[in-house]
Amino acid sequence: MYEMPSDLQYKDHLRKERIRIEDELEMLRDKDYEKLEKKLERDLSRVIEGIES
Repeated sequence: MYEMPSDLQYKDHLRKERIRIEDELEMLRDKDYEKLEKKLERDLSRVIEGIES
């Protein structure tokens, strides 16, 4: 059964997402494409592992 996150948990998740997106935007603005690519590959790998387990 799926439990809905509390408001506090949801807001914490959103804050983390905001920081992640801001970091990625900064990498784009700085034209640090290699670092951004590696970060996105790590993120994608973690998502795939989470889905498969």
